Amino acid sequence: MRKSKHFFTSLMLILAIILTGWNEQAQSQEAYPTKPIEIICPFAPGGSYDLFSRTTASFLSKKWSIPVNVVNKPGGNAIPGVLAGYNANPDGYTMFADGNSTSSLLEVAVKELPFKIMDRTYVGMVGTIPQVFIVPTKSPFKNLLEVAAEAKRDPENFTWAMHGAGTDTTGFSFRQFFTAIGVDIQKTRGIVVAGGGPGVILVAGGNAKLGCPTVGSAKSSINAGTLRALAVTQKDRHFDLPDVPTTAEAGLPGVITVQWNGISGPPKLPAFIVAKWEKALDEILKDPEMISKLRNFGMTGVYMNSKEVREYVTKEIGVAAKLWGLIK
Repeated sequence: MRKSKHFFTSLMLILAIILTGWNEQAQSQEAYPTKPIEIICPFAPGGSYDLFSRTTASFLSKKWSIPVNVVNKPGGNAIPGVLAGYNANPDGYTMFADGNSTSSLLEVAVKELPFKIMDRTYVGMVGTIPQVFIVPTKSPFKNLLEVAAEAKRDPENFTWAMHGAGTDTTGFSFRQFFTAIGVDIQKTRGIVVAGGGPGVILVAGGNAKLGCPTVGSAKSSINAGTLRALAVTQKDRHFDLPDVPTTAEAGLPGVITVQWNGISGPPKLPAFIVAKWEKALDEILKDPEMISKLRNFGMTGVYMNSKEVREYVTKEIGVAAKLWGLIK
């Protein structure tokens, strides 16, 4: 009888401990977030990644009633910034701004990365922005096919604005462009610049025959008349440049590139934190003010959840690997 009573008492104690643990976990999940969150931006202030990060952070701060701060960690092809996000505690309080340049394109363009691209926790996509092929206003080229003819005629002297190591969507677009017209990119002259802004300046000054920054980086110079826009690299015309044809309309339908931006976290981020972020990102993208803020720098609000982003990146790695000649 005493053994039976002791067993029953022990069983009740174990159940109490389990229920307490479940209750504490449920309360923890319900409470998140309870303290300031840091979003690491792997690029310098002022660019599209930074603008996206700060816009998203501002609306999340308002939604969650806690500070969401952006910390810029530029340099090194974005690797140091991404690595800082990977090494963060997986508690949802240190996340990082993600996109093609920090995931799929790094995978194919940089050897021996200090992390595995697919180990991160993809949380959600927030928006996309296309590239735009540009020439100086004094350029003799009036359309993209005329530029293509020049590149095929004299590739060794064909100059184009190359952003850093070419691991971003500009490099992606140019590889598509040269592949589509049958020109070996290695025989052309890519002039290295620090980013979209310097690339715009280089082309506007007549120091490169062709550029392909994001629409957000180029639109003010296009509107000012210092650049001529030839084509945007998405399927539909862009709202900021309604008179500029798409690459398909310009005669090169295979050249389709959009920079996507979203939020990711370190490996093994708990599912309940991912769910909180998915819900929050989906909801802020239904706010007309958020959409308007994104449009200010040329971005279209596009939501994808964690699973959808992971599938998107996997597919994009395959496309990029072919362009970089890693697979046939």
